Amino acid sequence: MTVPEHDDASSLLRAVTAAAGGTAHVHLVGRLAPESAPDAVAHLAGLLQGYDRVVVDLGELRVERLSLLAVLARAARDAGGWPDARLALVARDPQLRHMLRAAGVADRVAVAHGPGLAVDRAERRPAVVDATWVLPPEQEMTGRARRAVEGRLAAWAYPGDAEDVALVVNELVANAVEHARTTFTLTVTLDRNGLLIAVGDRSPLPPVLRSHDPGAARGRGLQLVESLAEEWAVVDRGEGKVVWARVAARWG
Repeated sequence: MTVPEHDDASSLLRAVTAAAGGTAHVHLVGRLAPESAPDAVAHLAGLLQGYDRVVVDLGELRVERLSLLAVLARAARDAGGWPDARLALVARDPQLRHMLRAAGVADRVAVAHGPGLAVDRAERRPAVVDATWVLPPEQEMTGRARRAVEGRLAAWAYPGDAEDVALVVNELVANAVEHARTTFTLTVTLDRNGLLIAVGDRSPLPPVLRSHDPGAARGRGLQLVESLAEEWAVVDRGEGKVVWARVAARWG
């Protein structure tokens, strides 16, 4: 991959790629800038979908600003996230490793000082893993979303109560399907604070926490969410909203 930014050859970003077994080894050479970042993400995401793991050597990469390093983690996310996309970065320079930690990249993809260690670390779940699904407002999406999350929790070896998570996902998605009636996005993120479940839709109407009614067929979903989650909230996004809940994880 070569992404020309200017006529000056020193401003090119190149990805020199070699494959060995199921691993693609990539050397990023040149300057990572806003103009070249989208192509870099697309190239790495494509490799992640075609190989068991991708190891990226950053030794010859120059970064225009710290925030651009986040595109490296974005490539893994766009390719499906760990463990579907196993990405590791080789950063021999301690200052570069510090930058990767400061940008939050080291929490989402493996970072090592050599390629052999990087291959090993690509097999470990990162400190932060997430998955996102964009779904239509159809009744069967509730079950589909629940099964998708259950599969991802199993792949992550989620250290918590998967049944509680399934119930929360079920209620938040059912609310979006029944009341928002717009395409919605379901995201689950596992980090040191537990599992965050977020459902975003394009309806501005907030869900309502109703009082308990034993005779009601529906309407008790948020009561269930409140009882199972450590915390939950609704965030206004202007043309829509996000309803999120955090469920505890038991680390160590």
